[in-house]
Amino acid sequence: MIKLTIHSTGVGHCSLTDKEGDGLTVTFDDGTVTNAFLSWKAFRQLLGMKAGQKKPEAKPVQAVPVNAVVAK
Repeated sequence: MIKLTIHSTGVGHCSLTDKEGDGLTVTFDDGTVTNAFLSWKAFRQLLGMKAGQKKPEAKPVQAVPVNAVVAK
């Protein structure tokens, strides 16, 4: 889950693309972006990247008995 706070919307200078345009001022709870203006396009791209960053699940390691390993 991605948690964020939208402070405002409007026109401004995008922190990521360095371009002027419509967007929003936002803070992500993970601390990567704090009170920064992002264009709508940059915001959608950042959300897409963050959505793809899933924490890897810990997979249990299965023990193999020593006698199951056959040397050739």
